[in-house]
Amino acid sequence: MDPPDARSARWLTEALRRSLAFSAAPPRGSRESGSKQVTLPDDPTPPLRTQKLQQKAMVLAIKIPLLPFEKYIIAHAIFCVIGFLGFLPLGALLARYTRTYSSSWFTAHWICQLALAGPTIIIGVALGIHAVNLAESGGVNDNHKKWGIAIFVLYLLQVAVGLTVHYVKPRLWALGRGRRPAQNYFHAVFGLLIIAFAMYQVRTGFRTEWPLQTGRGSVGNGANGFWYFWIIFITVLYFAGLGLLVRQFKQEREARRAAAMKDTPELKPITNNSEPSMPPQMA
Repeated sequence: MDPPDARSARWLTEALRRSLAFSAAPPRGSRESGSKQVTLPDDPTPPLRTQKLQQKAMVLAIKIPLLPFEKYIIAHAIFCVIGFLGFLPLGALLARYTRTYSSSWFTAHWICQLALAGPTIIIGVALGIHAVNLAESGGVNDNHKKWGIAIFVLYLLQVAVGLTVHYVKPRLWALGRGRRPAQNYFHAVFGLLIIAFAMYQVRTGFRTEWPLQTGRGSVGNGANGFWYFWIIFITVLYFAGLGLLVRQFKQEREARRAAAMKDTPELKPITNNSEPSMPPQMA
């Protein structure tokens, strides 16, 4: 026998809630007090506090196993969190902290942003689409789904921008003599915006989308607390790394000066014929 779909699960959960609320309500129309019968107004709805207690008791007493589409939602969340809030911030931090100390910073950067984050994010998005199909919950019909598609497209666009920045450079910048082009700044700011959007998207996933699609209620405060910790940790770590911009800009000025001295003979220092001049040291 096939497992029930998402709509059946939500209907069953709601039916159980109504049943428990009705069974705990006082009899309609009358209540006996000693030997005297007191007529009460019809009010089948128990007090709000009683309803909440009944719902908590129902959750504790009834353990509905995860349905197939719910398992895919959990897998979707795990892959997208690792990709968007794990590998993408790691790649940005590696670029921020290592570019002034190692010439291999770009290799580490693209491995995190493309080789690791790319497959992880694609798998996560595919799992989410499959979960929607299993649940038969409709197409892109709520904010979480719309944001998810938009952020995924922005990530693919950012990858294309990054490859363009690396392989298509202005001539002077490629020779080490020009100023940093605007496309480099755009790539950095755009990447940070994508990570910020992903932070918001993850929160809507466990705070809004999970209860909406499953009817199981919101995720515990543990996930919410870890989300706050991770966002603050990543943000503080990145902004602390901006202190290295002074060193980075200094190295770029020295590289431009060295390139200018190499290409312009009149700017070279005067040396004796017996003592060959030392080549400029590139940063």
